Amino acid sequence: MSPGTVTLSVDPPAATEAPATGAPCPGCDVVLVTVCSLRRDHVGAYGEITGLTPALDSVASEGYLFSRAYAASNFTLAGLAATLTGRFGSSTGVTGWDKGLSESVPVLPEILGYYGYETGAFTIDAPSGFRPDYGLHRGFQRMEVFQAPRDTPDGRFQPGEIGPGGASAGPVVEWMRSRSGSRPLFAMFHTRTAHFPFVISDEGASDDPTGVHQMLWDAGKVQTSSSQAMPGMAGGTAQQGVVEIIGPDPLQVLVDKLGKPAVEAWREAYADSVARMDIDLQRVIDTIRASGRWDRTVLVVLGDHGESLNDHGELLHGDAYFDGVINVPLAIRVPGMPGKREPIGALVSQADVLPTLLEIVGAVSPAEIDGGSMLPLMRGEAAAIREIALVEGGVAKQIGPHPKGAVIALPFTLLRQQRGCGGAPGQDPPRLGGEPATCLYDVTADPGQTNNIARQKPEVVKELLARWGAFRAARGENAARTLTLDEAFVKELRQTGYDFTQSPR
Repeated sequence: MSPGTVTLSVDPPAATEAPATGAPCPGCDVVLVTVCSLRRDHVGAYGEITGLTPALDSVASEGYLFSRAYAASNFTLAGLAATLTGRFGSSTGVTGWDKGLSESVPVLPEILGYYGYETGAFTIDAPSGFRPDYGLHRGFQRMEVFQAPRDTPDGRFQPGEIGPGGASAGPVVEWMRSRSGSRPLFAMFHTRTAHFPFVISDEGASDDPTGVHQMLWDAGKVQTSSSQAMPGMAGGTAQQGVVEIIGPDPLQVLVDKLGKPAVEAWREAYADSVARMDIDLQRVIDTIRASGRWDRTVLVVLGDHGESLNDHGELLHGDAYFDGVINVPLAIRVPGMPGKREPIGALVSQADVLPTLLEIVGAVSPAEIDGGSMLPLMRGEAAAIREIALVEGGVAKQIGPHPKGAVIALPFTLLRQQRGCGGAPGQDPPRLGGEPATCLYDVTADPGQTNNIARQKPEVVKELLARWGAFRAARGENAARTLTLDEAFVKELRQTGYDFTQSPR
């Protein structure tokens, strides 16, 4: 077992509650597949780039697809925390890699455990937040954080043959197969098969004139100093688990220098990784069907965040809050519910997943969550369930009193980010000191977010910032624990694009 792997087994709660009999699927199994770095436009069901995700498309075809689902942050830990708690980052305090969830905050597997569920969580040994360090293990009676298989980007240097794909799903598949069927299951599988550096082999690298394939293959082989920028994050030195922007990403420099051919090579490598990720999902679907539990299984597929792919001058994620990173894919299939042929365009958030799943299976949501059930949208009983969604925190170090993130109030998205707005010169309003840029877009009229209208609509900017500030004042309980991470995990974070020291506060 490698230093970062984890296997936990704990007993289920002694006392349990019965599900509400009037629920859409009382006591049904729940399988939640979270996909790291999955862009919405690479999911075929959305109709933009097709052919990469037949398994995910099949889930959407039987269920409900959401086209305006927003992540709670631009990096994994905060997105998973929001999904499992039904709370935004201001409520949990989990807004950076140095923050762990407080034991006072209820999480989805704990709640389902009290309704008699067997609960299991599965992911590979790589930065995700699915570790005892962060508190997201609570309520899982079984957790496996296992060595990255050879057919994944994180496991590309492992010995042996690559195989047909889908190895990441092996542990969750085996766990589901081994269950007796006497109790309902909650299985959560977090796949990183589509995560940077995307490639699983150096085959063909010599034929790539841009050199991008080779640099992706070599990423993480050599430890960089803590003062050098790395791909996948804001770059630079570290303090308390988050990093400060002090220089350009070296891969970004290469891609900018080589131009469009390098961007295309980067995007092709990413698309290949998305197709391999879909094999992970297909294995999960095949296992549910083979078990005879398909008609009793609620299946959710959710992106934890997306990827920039050089949109607005960012290759990966963790810095900016443009839609390529925060507007994530979400598909929900519920037995006995007919689904919808067209995507649901109402605004929803990762924070809405917990109350939706609990209502579907007949469980009660905890008090003081920020999320709301999406069932009224799925049933066609409501046109909207929320006016605003928040996107908070990230990899980049917080400088000064101004928080970074985004406020989504369709058709507007308000971004507060250090890198600027990525538009033509003069579009960014003036800013003082370390204050982040303020970017406002009408994503209906300007889906590519190329025209910053913050100057033209100061009243919208003022209102959205005020509402965000009021929420933070009312809900900012600072519930998170500040962590001092172990050396093995810090090494993993650095090699995967997150470079920081572990100085305790």
